[in-house]
Amino acid sequence: MPPKNKKNTTASSSSESDEITMTQTGTGLHLDCWPYNLWGKLKTDFTYGPLDRFRPFQSMVCLTDGCVNRHKKEGGLEVIPGFASVCEKYFPAVDLKLRSASEMRAKSPWVSSYHLRFNKEEDKPLYELVRKVQRIPQNWNPPPANNTLDQLNSADEMVEYVRNIVKEHDRLEYIPIKKGDYIFFDNRTAHRNSDANDMNRPRSVFYHAYSCAHKVNYQTIKQLQEKRKRFEHPDDFGTKFRMEQQFLKPEKDLVPLTPLGECLYNEQPYQNLLTVDDEHPVSVIDQILQENDHFLTQRHIDFFHRFGYVVVENIVTDADCDQLLVELCHYSTLAGCPISVNGKSVSQNQFAKIGGNFGAMVEFYYLPMQQQLRMSPALYTATVKLLTNTWCSTTPNAWNVPYECPLAPHIDPRKLWLYVDRMNFRLPDQ
Repeated sequence: MPPKNKKNTTASSSSESDEITMTQTGTGLHLDCWPYNLWGKLKTDFTYGPLDRFRPFQSMVCLTDGCVNRHKKEGGLEVIPGFASVCEKYFPAVDLKLRSASEMRAKSPWVSSYHLRFNKEEDKPLYELVRKVQRIPQNWNPPPANNTLDQLNSADEMVEYVRNIVKEHDRLEYIPIKKGDYIFFDNRTAHRNSDANDMNRPRSVFYHAYSCAHKVNYQTIKQLQEKRKRFEHPDDFGTKFRMEQQFLKPEKDLVPLTPLGECLYNEQPYQNLLTVDDEHPVSVIDQILQENDHFLTQRHIDFFHRFGYVVVENIVTDADCDQLLVELCHYSTLAGCPISVNGKSVSQNQFAKIGGNFGAMVEFYYLPMQQQLRMSPALYTATVKLLTNTWCSTTPNAWNVPYECPLAPHIDPRKLWLYVDRMNFRLPDQ
């Protein structure tokens, strides 16, 4: 039996470890695409294999309000407005300027085939262009159509173009995001979670997006079909955390799929909901789209073209947002991390039981309200409408923002599959 003083020392060390101050970080500025080639999968030898996924937008449901002060950090989404419009041309132009186009920039660290981090000396001119996302002001009107984008050739010209877009963004009346808003951003938009939360309350979102019903996404949706039934985490996020498997039971906590949900998980073909006949002259899908058409308007589409992101207001009810936070706090507490919406602090070791410091991500994927929101007709409709007017559009937009998509002839924007993702819970900095 160990000496008493050694036993006491061990207990003391454990207690001290439990008191380690919570430290959460941002994500750093990055892209979730490989901008040199959006339509191939980059290999480690810098050749390309077949594309194995296409997610046209990243998107998230805001579960808490933003800060009324546009300059105060809140641990939330920040972007470079307008960068998406030059993204595919910018990096080859930088290579030409700095490396005589003899090689592309080094990729470090290697996070995935579809990722680029802005962590080099050449990226510094972009750092000052990062801004918080916001709602569209009531008095905003799209600027006149022009073809300036088509005339940009050098990296310096592109940075200056984006700088002018950012100045335009700075002149907007600042309207913070609100609980229930749905944020879209282009997969070519440089973005980050900010490196601090200077508010006196937590900030939280539910990352929820869709992929296209296309063969490049088939293996992913097949895996998600099966993982959902066992509450297993998607392959993109690893298997370290298993809270749902510990505290939820599929036989009682698996939310039944709606007809739309069955299509979103590819368990039923969309054709079943697109059929029309004399008795049903409007298909189920078209009825869903008509009933929810009002959420995303032409102003939202224009704002997205211009700035590379858009906030769609009040698309999820406060009650649903609150319920998801209640579930998150409840199951986090069961897992040993008693987070709460009042900003109560937890220790580093406690938070490590539900997620990591990086980006304040929490590894829950199948909370009951997460399951329900994935089948939301309103969120589905907004995505269909934005996809129709961007990557699947055959008509140029007012500023010639490029959406050249070789998959478009084979994509029906009404046919979406799910991309299952996690949540974020950024505590106030201490």
